[in-house]
Amino acid sequence: MSKSYPSLSEEYQSSTTYFGVAIFLCLVLGWSEAIQAQTKVTTKPLSLILDDKLVEHDDQTDDKAITFSKSKTIDGVSERDIVLKQAQTKVTTKPLSLILDDKLVEHDDQTDDKAITFSKSKTIDGVSERDIVLKENAEIRKNGIVLKGDEITYNIDTDTVKVTGNTLLRKKNASFTGPKSEFKLDAKEGWVEEPVYEFRDNRSSGRAQRADFLDRNRTYLTKPTYSTCSPENLDWYFSSSSMLIDQSEDDATGKDGILHFFDTPLLYLPYYSFPMGNERRSGFLTATAGINSNSGLDITAPYYLNIAPNRDLTIYPRYMSKRGEQLGGEYRYLEPSYSGIIQAEYLPSDAILQSNRWAYTLRHQQLVSPGLNAYANISRVSDDFYADDLARTQGQAITRQFNQEAGVNYYINGWNILARVQKFQTLQPDPNNLVLAPYDREPEISATYKNLDYFGTSVSFVGNVTRFTYSGALDAPGYAIPNRGYFSSDRAFINTGVSLPFVDPGYYITPKISIRANNYSMQGNNNYPGMTQSFAVPTLSLDSGMFFERDAPELKSIFGKNILLSIEPRILYVYTPYVDQTKIPLFDTASAGFGIAQIFAENTFVGNDRVADNNKVTAGFTAKILEAETGVERIRGVIAQRFDISGQRVGLYGDQAVVPSYSDLLIGAATRLDGNINLDAASEFNQNLNRIVQSSITASWRPAPRKMLNASYRYNFEPSAMTTTIYQYELSGQWPITRTLYGIGRWNFDQVTGQTLNTLAGFEYDQDCWAFRVAINRFVNTSQVSTSQIFFQLEFKGLSGFGNNPIDIMRLNIPGYIPVDQKPLPLSRFESYE
Repeated sequence: MSKSYPSLSEEYQSSTTYFGVAIFLCLVLGWSEAIQAQTKVTTKPLSLILDDKLVEHDDQTDDKAITFSKSKTIDGVSERDIVLKQAQTKVTTKPLSLILDDKLVEHDDQTDDKAITFSKSKTIDGVSERDIVLKENAEIRKNGIVLKGDEITYNIDTDTVKVTGNTLLRKKNASFTGPKSEFKLDAKEGWVEEPVYEFRDNRSSGRAQRADFLDRNRTYLTKPTYSTCSPENLDWYFSSSSMLIDQSEDDATGKDGILHFFDTPLLYLPYYSFPMGNERRSGFLTATAGINSNSGLDITAPYYLNIAPNRDLTIYPRYMSKRGEQLGGEYRYLEPSYSGIIQAEYLPSDAILQSNRWAYTLRHQQLVSPGLNAYANISRVSDDFYADDLARTQGQAITRQFNQEAGVNYYINGWNILARVQKFQTLQPDPNNLVLAPYDREPEISATYKNLDYFGTSVSFVGNVTRFTYSGALDAPGYAIPNRGYFSSDRAFINTGVSLPFVDPGYYITPKISIRANNYSMQGNNNYPGMTQSFAVPTLSLDSGMFFERDAPELKSIFGKNILLSIEPRILYVYTPYVDQTKIPLFDTASAGFGIAQIFAENTFVGNDRVADNNKVTAGFTAKILEAETGVERIRGVIAQRFDISGQRVGLYGDQAVVPSYSDLLIGAATRLDGNINLDAASEFNQNLNRIVQSSITASWRPAPRKMLNASYRYNFEPSAMTTTIYQYELSGQWPITRTLYGIGRWNFDQVTGQTLNTLAGFEYDQDCWAFRVAINRFVNTSQVSTSQIFFQLEFKGLSGFGNNPIDIMRLNIPGYIPVDQKPLPLSRFESYE
């Protein structure tokens, strides 16, 4: 098993500010006995903290005074004699006073031979033959190692510490408690009997028969248990005959592992390995499992290979009960000058289609030289039904076009030069709804330039030369402007413009002039003759707007805050003379549609094959209610309309009747109210029909994380055909049912076809150390095919999980969805500070 977890802080190291090495001794008859003795040794260089004045206290009698001793070494202690070398002994009659710094002072770690040892206990029962015996709240520290217990015996010659009774050993962010332990401070070797352990890096804990410390980083556990559950709520645990934990590598390996869930064995692993940190590890990733109406029982057991810090490979063995065994892989690489991903899948002899099926993807980026970049983005599948039958996600299942593109980009002094070849694979899984395949570009060369401040003006230029090719079936003869009438055509165009903005805090005026020139050369065929066409057309526009703003104290009682009211009127005039374009095919052009963004555009088409003739005025205004202090918009309203003075003659498929007219009226509103109540609405009103022909409304309520409800409505009426083309409702949400149980769902219904387009229902159950998710999803692929899926996952936090993770499908279907089990916060640097 292999899984990454949050990166946590480094090994615990006490940052102790050193005041001095002090031994408090009260001599009595018999052996030397120290009452409330403390000896402290630190691995950190000394740091002196100065008070701003000396603190004086009343003198004490000699029997209450404390004796201080200090030396580099204690050469011997026997027969009531303490021998100090290079020593200082001070006697003071003043009580001690602690001086506090405003922050912890950290220093670099020292090597073990230079580290100093701290010891602490209530009594030192005896000191003989260089054994120091500490009793009652005994403690020894050295270089990040902390040992505590009822009684500690420290042998200076062997550097061995023996602890009995209530043993605690802490190293890095790990702690071990047990009845007895032994440890060598410098070698970092030792053991603890019957330990209860805890690793704070990943919030894990457990028990073992014995813990053996092999060195600073490696710990060998005999018959351990492992869990991220709290000891009082041990819902799951992992047991094994042995476990080796390497804190330098942040991983654990072992043999004969058994996963228990509510004391029921779920999984046996003769050998296992899993990470205890977020570093990448080679090994099996979380196995996924689900049920799909197209593939049956679907199980994938990915294996991850950490080839190098900048390269890895993931292999995806996949079993599908209805189709057979598939093998997939993903290779990733990252170098200073290039990076990319290679993905491939292969299914030999599909049990249903009785054919080999495959898919591949290549994405590559390369820096050839400063300013010069090369790229490739190539995807392809074996057949029209691959995405519907074998896709792993809903997003893949509805993909209908696969791009194959390679090119170079060159950036210099504001210019962007592009040369590329672009082809498409268009899938046709639905014979009742064929997808119009786009033209390929073999090749395309373009140059663009934009300068927003060229001697006070804004200048733009686009130049493009493209050869369009088409390999599909051509349109039958007879169309004035065929959709796909030519196997090969060349197009060259330039589009350049200059504007002179006049901007003031209260208004702006921007006159602009631009010109477009196109040239076409179509190679003839049996259906349509070859021809050459060209045109050039200028466009003049004048864009202007004003800004009015005032305080609105009358609204403070409603919003509870100081409010600003803003109104922004805008007028755009565009003039473009008529140019005949009736013999020019459409290679990349379509209607721009009608919306707030499009109504203030100079051209009613998108693409480069049509330029609308214009003599139009567009007027509109925007009203805003804003918070005065933050500028946050609470309410926004927009209304706009265009008046066509002369009428537009140029159409997509030929000239159209010239009728001066008003456009439809556009109305939009958006709110961001307290309590996270949001509403966005836009409508298009046709005055001739006296009806709304297009409408979109979206509402959401999100009072708290993981508590939200969404609702939306879409409507579209086509006046030319007098039919409704879109009439859909959608509801979705995530809501807590109990403290640990969350429900999620989505329902999307199409009134035109009378069918449900998408349904998702499920729930998530979250405990402190495990989570369970289940979701049922059904969506329409084509007019003849729909897909049903069941996703489920049982996740053991800090270890791994089983099942097909439904989080991605929930995010895709439910706006604002947040998984219930967020990753824990990283440890504080002083989480284990004592």
